[in-house]
Amino acid sequence: MEKNNPNIILIQEPPQFITKHVLSPTTMEGDPVHGYPSYHKWITFVRIPDYQDNILHAITYINKRLNKLQPMLRRDIINHKDINLVFLLINNRCSYILNVYSDNSQTATSFLQDHELNIKNILIMTGDFNI
Repeated sequence: MEKNNPNIILIQEPPQFITKHVLSPTTMEGDPVHGYPSYHKWITFVRIPDYQDNILHAITYINKRLNKLQPMLRRDIINHKDINLVFLLINNRCSYILNVYSDNSQTATSFLQDHELNIKNILIMTGDFNI
């Protein structure tokens, strides 16, 4: 891997921007729809927000060069708005990348502690832990 050519990018508190406006019964301009940056050479892993928690704090990008590793967001193992657990198949072995944002109340770190997850083969765990 070249120094200026990364394959994996983990971001906490990613920027949000208005991607489009949709029809609105209250405004002529329409209601704004917010989204996250996406790039054609990258796969974006972000939990789709539900109506209550529309702001996400962890996003993972994996370069499409790594498609052979079959990257996949594993919401079946961890389903939290501020935690991304991404699966990679490396040499026929399950490996994971964990991207965590924990707010000032340590919501995500408390979630990880309370659920006592037994995840083997975590290659890297990184984040903004606000501890």
